[in-house]
Amino acid sequence: MEPDRLDTAIPADLSAAERLVCAAFPRGSWVDLRDAPVAARGVLSGLSPAGQRPGSLVPEDGSAIGPHRQVRAEVIRALLLGAFAAEPGYAPAIRLRGAKITGRLDLMGATVSYPLVCEYCHFDTVIRMVEAATKTVRMVSCYLPAFNGTRMRLEGILNLSQSKLAGVLRIEQARITGHVSLIGTRVLAPAAAASTPAAGDVQAVSGVGMSVEGSLECTGLQVRGAVTLESVSVTGTASFNQASISCPGGRALTVSHAEIGKLDAAAVTLDGQLRMHNCRIAANLTLNSAVLRNPGGVAMSAGGLTVQGGVFLTESFRAEGEVQLPGARLGANLTLAGATLSNPGGFALNLDRAGIGNVDADRMTCTGLVSMVGTRLAASLSMRAAELTGDHGGAALIADSASMEAELMLIGLRASGEVSMRTITVGRRVLLLGASLRAPGGTALRLSGSQVASDMFCDGMTVQGRLRLAGARFGGQLSLRRVTLSNPGGSAFDAPGLQASELVLQPAGAIEGAVELSHARLELLRDDPQHWPADLRLDGMTYSSLEPRLPARDRLRWLARDPGGYQAQPYEQLAAHYTAAGQASQARAVQYARERLERRSMTWLVRAWGGVQDATVGYGYQPWRALVWLAVLLATGTVVFSLHHPHPYQASHPPFIPFIYTLDLMLPVVSLGEKSAFNPTGAEQWLSYLLIGSGWLLVTTVATAAARALIRN
Repeated sequence: MEPDRLDTAIPADLSAAERLVCAAFPRGSWVDLRDAPVAARGVLSGLSPAGQRPGSLVPEDGSAIGPHRQVRAEVIRALLLGAFAAEPGYAPAIRLRGAKITGRLDLMGATVSYPLVCEYCHFDTVIRMVEAATKTVRMVSCYLPAFNGTRMRLEGILNLSQSKLAGVLRIEQARITGHVSLIGTRVLAPAAAASTPAAGDVQAVSGVGMSVEGSLECTGLQVRGAVTLESVSVTGTASFNQASISCPGGRALTVSHAEIGKLDAAAVTLDGQLRMHNCRIAANLTLNSAVLRNPGGVAMSAGGLTVQGGVFLTESFRAEGEVQLPGARLGANLTLAGATLSNPGGFALNLDRAGIGNVDADRMTCTGLVSMVGTRLAASLSMRAAELTGDHGGAALIADSASMEAELMLIGLRASGEVSMRTITVGRRVLLLGASLRAPGGTALRLSGSQVASDMFCDGMTVQGRLRLAGARFGGQLSLRRVTLSNPGGSAFDAPGLQASELVLQPAGAIEGAVELSHARLELLRDDPQHWPADLRLDGMTYSSLEPRLPARDRLRWLARDPGGYQAQPYEQLAAHYTAAGQASQARAVQYARERLERRSMTWLVRAWGGVQDATVGYGYQPWRALVWLAVLLATGTVVFSLHHPHPYQASHPPFIPFIYTLDLMLPVVSLGEKSAFNPTGAEQWLSYLLIGSGWLLVTTVATAAARALIRN
């Protein structure tokens, strides 16, 4: 029996198919218009039969659908707007399978109180629900020329799963209380259908300003053209798992200024840019196994992104083009473990001024610059076994002024190009164990002005290029055990002003290049005498202890490796070290060597006088020499004057004693009475002059040396 009509909008000439639809509407019953064989193998749930790909049953060719399966859109519209009364005990609805809907289904501005459910249907005209207020709209495995739901209000579900849209899907500023499902949906914008390069400029899905109080399910979505979800609000999860969006050269997926509960885009494939400017995500952002392709451009632009949970770009994540997250605020971790980033000649990863909980980039492969200038990490930065390749010898990583509260872990890092981390702050340790850094002829690792609260371990590291730590400060040990440092013709280890409680410089082999430690401040220096560098600069360096403990003669060879020549401070420091260690004789040996080296820079007259002091008393550090000279001269004079007595001046004279006479000649100022009583002649007279002069010379040099010793003490 035909239900009671409430509206004359129902045409009088209803076809058999339309009468079935009208009869089923009051009870919300299904009407299946598919041919019997097709219906038998179709799946009533809307999912594809086993063995067929999603969407394979979409009726794309409307001409193949006979007249017996056609339903006019005006009939459906009239039913949805209440043309027939509801049957008591039932919920009216349109539930239709296998039909061809002819004419435009236009519900613009309408208030629809009943669900619209279509499966395997073909619509030959754009569906328009602009500003409509409606219930559930479910069009599964359908063919739609386009769908316009701009500013629509929907309570329930908007479900276009497995359907194909030949035109644009518009849900701009829509308000949906429930969720949106585009699982397996295919959207092909008209200009994109020709696969032209201009596809990047074509809008395929537009949801600008859309609000969803629920989830947005786009798993397996396939789009040619741009998907724009700018300024959307999704309280639940927005899922783009295994979606594929092709928009070469354009913005493939835009979710800028959006507020989303959770964004899950694992295994998504984007040809074009992923744009997420100032997007806010309450939970996690997942891009595991995603492929973002925009070679030579920006693959992911997420400046100002805020994520309260973790950000996962791992499990073979691949980006061709720049990944930008400058100024991002990531409350938990950023995981790039195993990711591959490629943007030769430009930035591969930009995290400048970002605030992040923890960065895990273990095993990441990156071609292009990684920039983390001013980045703040609440925990650690880890790049274990990562591989960074700069462009044409340019920088591979720049993290100047970055800070991390915990550790900087670069264990096994392989970098081709400069790794620059000037003025960074590390709350705990820095680990570069087994790292390989290559920047031949340039700076391989730059940590100038950095502050590390604890230790820095570089054991087993290989550096081709300069290792620069100028002004760096370490609260604990700086360990360079078994390192290989090579920068021929330049500085291999450039660390002026370095501060550390302990420096271990024990390379695996000879250091190729200069070692610069001028003005370094160390508590303990451990080095390896077998691998002392040929070019070693130590002027101004201070230390409390040296290991291994070597005699002064060895450490003097160590100081002599400074190509700048003699500098007073390293010798004074070494002497102070031996003095503090209770090795006074070693300290004197160092001071003596210092005096001899210092003499070389004086005028000839001063050098001559210094030579006399050296020969006589060793600048006061070897006073036994004066005693030797005195003994030799006393013995010589005693023997000579014993054989040849000088004549007395007067008849009355004291007895002549050769030893006392010789001693009296050699002592200036003091008189023992012998010198004034006897007068030598001939050769003995010349000997007396020699003894008098030698006495003056010895006494003067001894006094000068004593004065110097008092000043030093």
